[in-house]
Amino acid sequence: MVMSRPHEDRENHTLVDHRGGGSAVAFAPGGWVAIGVARVRAERNDACVAAYETLVEKALTSNVHGDPAIVFASDNKRRVIVMVGLLGHEAFGHLSAAWDDHHRNAQHRVISESVSFALYKVVASTGIADVDPAGSDAYEYERVERAVPRVAELFSSLNASLEFRGATVLYDDAASATAIVSRFGHVAAYDTFRAGPDAIDALGAVDEPGRTSFAVRPRKTLALASR
Repeated sequence: MVMSRPHEDRENHTLVDHRGGGSAVAFAPGGWVAIGVARVRAERNDACVAAYETLVEKALTSNVHGDPAIVFASDNKRRVIVMVGLLGHEAFGHLSAAWDDHHRNAQHRVISESVSFALYKVVASTGIADVDPAGSDAYEYERVERAVPRVAELFSSLNASLEFRGATVLYDDAASATAIVSRFGHVAAYDTFRAGPDAIDALGAVDEPGRTSFAVRPRKTLALASR
C-alpha cells in the first residue's frame, strides 16, 4: 500500500510525499543516469520504494541536482529500481556517498537484501520513450553484461513489434554493460518481442548468464521542472 500522506524524514526534517504518480519524464540522449537496483523481500517492497523516494527528494534539493528521477517496482515485488538523472561523474560520486551512508544507517531495518548502484550514459532513445505513471502501458527493465553495439538494428526490430511504444538504451560508464527500459502496451507483447530472433541476435538469449529482466511499474517520477 502506498502511503497517502507525506512522511517526515526525521533525520533532516524534510517532508517527502509518498503518494504515487508524477509527470511523464524522459532521459535525453547523452545524459548521465545513476541506476540503483535493490533486491527485496516482497513484504518489504513498499518500504524500499518509500526509502528511495526519500533519497531522490534529497538529491533534487542538493548540489547533485538529481533530475529527473523515476522509482520503479517490479511486478513480482522483488526489485526496486531507481533512475536518477545527474550532471556527471562528480555528482555521481556525491550521490553514491550519500546513499551508501543511508544504507549503512538503515541496516537495522534490513529493507533490501542486496543493492547495486552504477553510473550510465544514455546512448539513444526511440518512440515514446518517456515514463508516465498515469498511463496503463507496461515497462520492462533489462540489463545485459555487455555493450549492445547495433542499437539502430535493435530499434528497427522494436519499432516493428506489436504494441511497442518506446525505449531508452544506456551503457554503463565502462561501456561494458547495457540497460534498456522499454515500453509496450502489455507485458506479453514484450515477451513476444524478446523471444524473437532479432531480439536474441541483438541482446542475446533469454537465459544468457548475467542477464536480468523485470516487468516494472513506475511508482513515482520526480522532476524539478514540474514543481
